[in-house]
Amino acid sequence: MNFRRAVIINRPVERFSSFELSDAQIESIILAGLATPIPTDLYKKFHITFYKEQSDSKNSGPVNIVISLKDEEEQKESKYLFAGMIMGQMQLAVTSLLLGYKYITDSQELSELSTPDQKEKIGIPTNYTPIQKLQIGYPAEEVRDRDGLENSVLARRFV
Repeated sequence: MNFRRAVIINRPVERFSSFELSDAQIESIILAGLATPIPTDLYKKFHITFYKEQSDSKNSGPVNIVISLKDEEEQKESKYLFAGMIMGQMQLAVTSLLLGYKYITDSQELSELSTPDQKEKIGIPTNYTPIQKLQIGYPAEEVRDRDGLENSVLARRFV
């Protein structure tokens, strides 16, 4: 995909359709996360989990991505920076596949994912704590270009 086009359509969506993501799409997103340019020794401190909500039918609807941090690393100042880099890389892969995304920033929802039962249910190791969540899927409505992006000061100066 043309990077400029990806930037123009890169924005969150509110609702998702019930179309199923293919294994190839999910694999592309995983590979994007694994290719994030962070120090090699940090990869083992994060865990990436893909899962569907129970309320979704077995083969349709959005997929959730959760980035969890190894428990003994919780006090590290840079945890959100590196987790954000991983999530941002996957979010760009989502956009390049013409899929939609929605960041889940509700601390209550992340707390609920941290319970031992939830961790076991969705595949988060017991010694990791969820710190970021992204929901991905086919948008329910067409994603439109962002108004005014072409007329921004930077766009006029550099494009």
